Amino acid sequence: MSNSNEYYLADTRELLQKSIDQSKVDPVFFIDRFCYTFDPKHEPYHLPFRLFDFQKDLVVDIQHAINNGYDLFIEKCREMGATYTVLDVFLWFWLYIPGSNFLVGSRKESYVDSRQGNSTGMSNKEDSLYGKLEYTLNRLPNFILPKNFDIKKHMTYMNLRNPENGNIIRGESSNSNFSRGGREKAILLDEFAFWDNATSAWGATADTTNCRVALTTPGIKPGKAKRLRFGKDGEKIKVITLNHYLDPRKTAEWLDRERQRRSKEDLAREVMMNWEASITGIMYPEIQYASVGVYPFYSAWPLYRSWDFGIDGTAIQWWQPNFQNGKMRLIDSYYNEGHPIQFYFPFVGEPIDSMYVYSQEDLEAIEALRNLSRAINFGDPDVSKRSFTSKVMTSARKELQKINIHVQTKPEANDNQTRQEVTKVMLQTGIEINNTIRNDFWLEAIRNARIPNRAEDSESTSANITPIHDWSSHHRTATEYFAVNYEIKIKQYAVENDTNEDPYDL
Repeated sequence: MSNSNEYYLADTRELLQKSIDQSKVDPVFFIDRFCYTFDPKHEPYHLPFRLFDFQKDLVVDIQHAINNGYDLFIEKCREMGATYTVLDVFLWFWLYIPGSNFLVGSRKESYVDSRQGNSTGMSNKEDSLYGKLEYTLNRLPNFILPKNFDIKKHMTYMNLRNPENGNIIRGESSNSNFSRGGREKAILLDEFAFWDNATSAWGATADTTNCRVALTTPGIKPGKAKRLRFGKDGEKIKVITLNHYLDPRKTAEWLDRERQRRSKEDLAREVMMNWEASITGIMYPEIQYASVGVYPFYSAWPLYRSWDFGIDGTAIQWWQPNFQNGKMRLIDSYYNEGHPIQFYFPFVGEPIDSMYVYSQEDLEAIEALRNLSRAINFGDPDVSKRSFTSKVMTSARKELQKINIHVQTKPEANDNQTRQEVTKVMLQTGIEINNTIRNDFWLEAIRNARIPNRAEDSESTSANITPIHDWSSHHRTATEYFAVNYEIKIKQYAVENDTNEDPYDL
């Protein structure tokens, strides 16, 4: 071998060793030098992960949060490489820092680990968190991997173990007891705005780690993620915003293409990170006149309870007319999905039935609503035609009558136009909303209730008054039932008593 070749090999080994040494102390260098990323939309599909400036800043922020023990909320535009970035930082700790155990979670099990039973290599297994981890590990050079590491042996379902230092990255899907029983260096909650058990899962993680990383695009429904993002629960969290313009690939031309291929609401949420789900067809802009504050239950005033029952969800609201200023007051409210009518009985004063499972949030609501058990009930005039029970095939109305709750309604006022007109009038007066977490969800529902835009080729000239049925529908409808039935009740009183009295003097 010539001296020049020996010098070349020596220089190469020296440069490689410097890269290895620098990787051990600098996660930005580690990712930029040794990691890959996968993009099935463009060739070449497998690319060295050359970090953009905003991604380098994100790596530093995550490392600092993990080392110093505080929470991060990362809101992002779609396809910013944020999930790969967070996972690669976790991998860096897993490789080099002893005592670094991590938990990664998503809303569904398949989004955490979709690698099982997949031997073709042609699927989208990289879409899951463990698929991304496996993808990165398979492309790391052997001299970076832990001593004696065997991916088939040490990367099992939702578990990745470092045989050299004992570090573990484990996975878990969304559930109310998420993370309980473990101790972690940090936890990733991926696409957190779409978790079904977000509030209870977030609470459970507080005792598990000092560093929680909530990573998400804005959600469709309001929930814990939005409350965290805007500080509604008073929790301290550092918010990092990854706008599309930080990514040099997302040019003005790219944005124009996205505008052409997405709806306005999809573009607003997925690209512009707008947390307000509805931006067109708002049904009740009059909600702007509402005031939120301390407006508690007043025992001297009558109390009304309004219901909307549905197989896909049930909403309950407690209302009082404020006789001092003529405004309606929303004392409290509750909403849930996928339960028979008997599940809701404890929220109106009945004992808890052990056959149903109630979350911590449910139990807190039951306690808060305990003093609101006696009320006049309004609701859906069609409720007697439907079955919402688990024990027998009977109507919600009959089941409620068994616990002395008699739902009043006026079918003749049940058309959409009448309900909407009366509700608009009620909201225009500036209702009072008692400041509770449950009423915050109600407020989001009313703000996001909407009517679909008429198709451009439609020949109809009549107003479109049929609202979109989505997560906001049951609270919207229960509010309409209250508005229209309360107005009728007041008018009936005036006719029966032949009086012109102000209804608020009744």
